[in-house]
Amino acid sequence: MKLLGIEFNRYACFERCFVPLDTGIRLLVGRNNSGKTALLRGLETLRGLPFPGRGAFDTGVSRYSRAQDPYPHHFISIYFEYEPGDKAFLPEGVGAWPSFIAANRLQWKFSFTVIPSSGAMLFNGIDILIGQEKTVVLESRKNDVIRYHYNLDGSTHRVDTVAGKSGEVLSDGNILHTYDLSGVFSAFPKLMQTRMVSAHRVVRPLHQLQALDTLTDNADSLAPFLDTILSNDRERFNQIEAVVLDIFPEFKLVNPEKTQNGVSVSLTKRDTEQRIPLTHCGTGVEQILAIATFVLTAKPGTIVLLDEPHSYLHPIAERRLVDFLFAHPEHRYVIATHSAILINAVSPDRILALGQPDILPNTSISTNSISSLLHSLGYKNSDLLFNDRLIFVEGESDQEILPLLLSRNPLLSIAGLDKTGLPVMDGEGKLRGRDQQRSLLYWEKFLSQLGKQATPRIYLFDGGCVQEDRKLLEKTSVFSSGSAALLRFLLMNEIENYLLVPEAILATLKEIGDFQGEYPAGLDEATVRAQLDKLLADIENHKLYPNGPGDDPRQFVKGSVVLDMLFAAYGIRYDKKKVGRLIATKISYENQPLLKDIWDLFPRDFLPYK
Repeated sequence: MKLLGIEFNRYACFERCFVPLDTGIRLLVGRNNSGKTALLRGLETLRGLPFPGRGAFDTGVSRYSRAQDPYPHHFISIYFEYEPGDKAFLPEGVGAWPSFIAANRLQWKFSFTVIPSSGAMLFNGIDILIGQEKTVVLESRKNDVIRYHYNLDGSTHRVDTVAGKSGEVLSDGNILHTYDLSGVFSAFPKLMQTRMVSAHRVVRPLHQLQALDTLTDNADSLAPFLDTILSNDRERFNQIEAVVLDIFPEFKLVNPEKTQNGVSVSLTKRDTEQRIPLTHCGTGVEQILAIATFVLTAKPGTIVLLDEPHSYLHPIAERRLVDFLFAHPEHRYVIATHSAILINAVSPDRILALGQPDILPNTSISTNSISSLLHSLGYKNSDLLFNDRLIFVEGESDQEILPLLLSRNPLLSIAGLDKTGLPVMDGEGKLRGRDQQRSLLYWEKFLSQLGKQATPRIYLFDGGCVQEDRKLLEKTSVFSSGSAALLRFLLMNEIENYLLVPEAILATLKEIGDFQGEYPAGLDEATVRAQLDKLLADIENHKLYPNGPGDDPRQFVKGSVVLDMLFAAYGIRYDKKKVGRLIATKISYENQPLLKDIWDLFPRDFLPYK
């Protein structure tokens, strides 16, 4: 059996939510109160599975249980992929079914009821999923467990009672049975090795001296725990110390220090040999020391649950933390985070984006090659995850200039605009037809992979897009009725056309000249206006008018080429992204009334109005 993940039912804000746990690092990403910590706490209850050696879990998860009658409870299902060696666990007859033999994908589903108030998990049964068919393997009843055997036509051949389990009556009247960890349950021991690392990790400055073999979830007992490791497993202590010193090279030693009153932790400075108490070393040092200790002392195969491990860390330390976790693939990691560095460190299929009512197994455990390709090309997961709406633009200059032009609308909420993402489509405006459409569809698949299909979004193309290409894009199924995606075209050839304002260009030239300490000769608004008009009048210049001048040269000219030529006349290189942004800061509705054309492209229910 190969572990796939855990599905929660009627838990926290979720009707159904599947958390993949197949391998490596998994990120839980979403806004505050989207359920990240609730899922980590829910996964922690795996240590209480009804098998020998079951451990206690925090009964506080009862507040996340949505079923309340007659006591708080919720349900979890644990999915495994069927492997050839699992044949011995199949009920008689099933392995010979034509549907079983023909199935591309076979899964085991183990179902449990979690009763937090009793700190217990009750086994409900096992199904094997054959395509869309669900076949019962074991079914738990109040006093026994039934095993089903089948004929080739799917009818029940016989039913056995599974023996060899003892029952414990819980305070709520339920009977908790403990099952032997053999046979079909042989994959569960490592699932019970879960380790919760709280978001609030604060090391106690001075702790009672005692031998500890477990570190508390909030790391407050770190001092005596490290002292115990130093005494019993010096090699392991050296590994922990090496992680801290690698990330914070200004230190040379980590020191558990015993006194008459207890034990504390200090670090030795490399340059002065001075011992600095951990409480005075900076919170980031404390966090890295705690996380390294949790990871390096966990048994291989542990599911490590990290709540906001990036807290208090400098971006450099965050990257080192990511490297450290990748260097220890002996564990599975589920991480609740807001960190763009962590989010961008993994491929999109490793991210579970919360905020939707149902997150289902079949979509969550599949890998999308398109999204992986986009990620490998440098498109960032964080571009898509933390915004209320998305405007896809053709180039980086659009990404810089468009928000500034939108912000000039006095009716818009500037704070709300901060939640508007502007990912850049491929091609910098140079793609045509099918390639434009392909770029658009790549992004749609990327959004699907991240579970963000419901995000309102607009694909904004330059006005220079020819009619044939416009018709092709309009036919794309993405823009069907009821879709959250809309298609728009600028009225001007490109975003730079809105920057062809002599007043704004003059102010930018002066600003650059002031920075360089050298003002171009003859710099005044009349001169800039005359030069601009002269360029616009050169309608035979194919570089300026690749599609012809049309009825209005200001609409059909390539604005970026005009600005490039104009700035070159003053010995300044026009950078579309940097200089274009500088001009945009000087554009207003008063000097550029055509801004309203841009504002009108976006429906009133799309942008955040005051």
